Amino acid sequence: MIRATIFLSIITLPLVLKSQEKESFIKYNESYIKSLGEDNEIIETLEESTYKERFNYLNANTPLPIDYNDVTYTYVKKYLSYRWYGKIIGLSSYYFPLFEKKLAQYGLPLELKYLAVVESALNPRATSWVGAAGLWQFMPATGNQYGIKKNDYINIFYDPVGNTDSAVRYLKDLYLELGDWNLAISGYNCGAGNVRKAIRKAGSKNYWKVRPYLPKETQAYVPSFIAVNYLFNFYKMHNFKPSYFKHSFLDMTIIKVNEQTSLQELGKKFDYKLLKFANPQFTTSTVPKGAIVYVK
Repeated sequence: MIRATIFLSIITLPLVLKSQEKESFIKYNESYIKSLGEDNEIIETLEESTYKERFNYLNANTPLPIDYNDVTYTYVKKYLSYRWYGKIIGLSSYYFPLFEKKLAQYGLPLELKYLAVVESALNPRATSWVGAAGLWQFMPATGNQYGIKKNDYINIFYDPVGNTDSAVRYLKDLYLELGDWNLAISGYNCGAGNVRKAIRKAGSKNYWKVRPYLPKETQAYVPSFIAVNYLFNFYKMHNFKPSYFKHSFLDMTIIKVNEQTSLQELGKKFDYKLLKFANPQFTTSTVPKGAIVYVK
């Protein structure tokens, strides 16, 4: 079982090797990663024939394109080197039911839940150097467009429900505009306007033809998304040993406080450590009157 306290600190082919040299990979917060610990017996070996078979399986069992090529192979190999990833797989048992519920609500493929893993490594208080925040890494302007606000006490960018609902709506809008999931995922990172520019330069809407014209950071998103999809489906074959969180977010009860209070006061009635972990949206100990709180 992953303890909530761990997360309370959150505030073989030459062609492949050549590809890896020119690829950029998403960077995660080092202090957060160190707090997760590492598995010591990960099997990083991935024969190309095995990789092809597994990708054929994934591609046949999802509405999303899971493309086999040397780029996606390189990213899978990179993610296999992340020995902390078993902890993320374990933590997913808490967040994924919420993600799947929201994706189903808006009629989107459930596999899009892996995008939050790419974005934040499931750190609800993740913040990028450009100001993107939360599980789904919303930029302030986009967040405001989709109803995410913050004040001195509550930051909805950190709220699991608010952040997820807005992200799913944004993904749906991107797909309706761009007509392709790989392009929509790219647009989630750099904006639909930049994707449209790249499409014009490429003279094509084929993602792999468009990709070289996308911003360098954005080029990492679809291959990373595919690599995470691979890890979550085949982690046992690589000896990742997740410690699953004992709760699901959907086990939590939503309450509304009638008077201003504090997390410490609420902790006298509810599990304080779980209360802190489940409510990263409170940026101080104060819980204002009318606030929504997730408790168990």
